[in-house]
Amino acid sequence: MKRHKRAGQSMVEFALIASVLILLVTGTLVFGQLFLWLHTLNNATRDAARLGATCYDPDKDNNLNEHIRDRICQATANFPNRNSITITIEERDLNGNLLEPIIVTSCSAATVPAGIRRVGGSLTVTVTYDAPVVPIPGILSSPRRLRSSATFRMECNRN
Repeated sequence: MKRHKRAGQSMVEFALIASVLILLVTGTLVFGQLFLWLHTLNNATRDAARLGATCYDPDKDNNLNEHIRDRICQATANFPNRNSITITIEERDLNGNLLEPIIVTSCSAATVPAGIRRVGGSLTVTVTYDAPVVPIPGILSSPRRLRSSATFRMECNRN
């Protein structure tokens, strides 16, 4: 009786399993990287909003919004495509009326308007980042927009 060789069968099975395994590993790595970036954005946004709401001014230059920008830019220094970071600083008065929002479109912006701080009002810092990811057709497209926002009550007065 003649025996058939089955060496080709295992190669086909491996090819089918390997493609699914590579997709799962790639997806895990991509979502892990997105989670890390979002966690870093959340921490930086919260820290910057707290800094602005307490009027902490280490340089005594009276421009707290530049310190907010610098704090976020320091935390995101290792992000790829860092020029896609947009920082929005919104101040509201005691009645909840929105004062003029300040939008910083990059970490290399020359100057940032100082803004006004009033006790009891609120300060909201929002950061958006277009994260470059490995596109997975039908599941994940590139870039992926990440957004973080933090609001704190003002604890100081500053003109």
